[in-house]
Amino acid sequence: MFNRGLWYREWRNMRWILLGVAVLFFLGITLGLVTDADRWQSQKDYYESSAFLKQQNEDPEYKTTDEEMKTSLTVVYLAMPMYSNFVEAEYNEYLPFMFYFQVEMFFTLIKIAVFILGVLAVIFERYTRGNRFTASLPYKRTHIIGVKMIMGIATIILSYVASVAIGWSYFLAHVPKEYFQLDTSKFWVDIVGGLFTYILIFLVAILIGLLIGSPIAASVVAFGVMLIPNVLNPTMDNFYRFIWPDEGEAGMTNLLKFEDYINVFSPFSFESPSFKSVIFSVILSILMIIASLILYKKQHIERSGYLFAFPWVKWPFLVLFSLFVGMATANLAITDTELGFIGYLAWGIGATIASFILALYILNKMRGLFQMSKAN
Repeated sequence: MFNRGLWYREWRNMRWILLGVAVLFFLGITLGLVTDADRWQSQKDYYESSAFLKQQNEDPEYKTTDEEMKTSLTVVYLAMPMYSNFVEAEYNEYLPFMFYFQVEMFFTLIKIAVFILGVLAVIFERYTRGNRFTASLPYKRTHIIGVKMIMGIATIILSYVASVAIGWSYFLAHVPKEYFQLDTSKFWVDIVGGLFTYILIFLVAILIGLLIGSPIAASVVAFGVMLIPNVLNPTMDNFYRFIWPDEGEAGMTNLLKFEDYINVFSPFSFESPSFKSVIFSVILSILMIIASLILYKKQHIERSGYLFAFPWVKWPFLVLFSLFVGMATANLAITDTELGFIGYLAWGIGATIASFILALYILNKMRGLFQMSKAN
């Protein structure tokens, strides 16, 4: 594990993407928080400008109240909850200051870069047949994958912590303390949860690369996994609306808390200030690390190019893929039509069965589609 040659080899293989991840964290988070601090100051300056005061006097009907101005400059949430269930009552009428760095291009690129980091660790090595050379090295397999994961996770942690620390320090230095009414629980849930979100994205790319033998297919599947919250959350919302229509706000709040466990793959997407979802992401990360160590140790080089790196992966993959397509189809159908519960289920079950049959047909008849002309 601590062999200098092994560490040097992995550094040589991954150094550019590691540096790229660090740079994108700085651009996406540090630069984003700096921009938000400047935007806060610009907003405050506007409220104090003569042009704004003149507008206030000329149009008293649409006059901005002092309370509204003060609230819009008050920093409460790093990531504003999307649902009013988790917003403090005093901020339901007027929204507090909102951070925009989470919707900027560089912030989105961080997620992509972390995913690519995981791809390069396993999938790309298989694509270039570098895994054949790796297998001949005098190192244990668990040590090889361990070094890959340590380098990736360490880069994510150091880059994330440094970028958040620098950016938040700048923000604190430029916004007066009297404008802070920070929800500390939600703040730390977002900070710690965001870190483990990126770690999970990295580990997902590695884990899928170990399960799917074809590089192209593995990349497609890993991308699909990142879309799970976008499919599963609406599905849960629809089931809740059909089965428990009279539960009211309390029921919806409980549902949204549960959906936070799905949002572990989306940075700064937690609704509740509860640390339960963060603890779940930590446990999930540990389990994925253990699974990656076991799978890397048990993988067979001769199955490189096969669609499935292990024969037993085929049927769980088909079932999960079909369910994913079925849920997505049902959600799209209910968006465009006023379906009842039976109609919603019919769309979902029908699409699930159809996609299962189609996927099975493709696997049997078009085996070379995603792989190097090898049969499973």
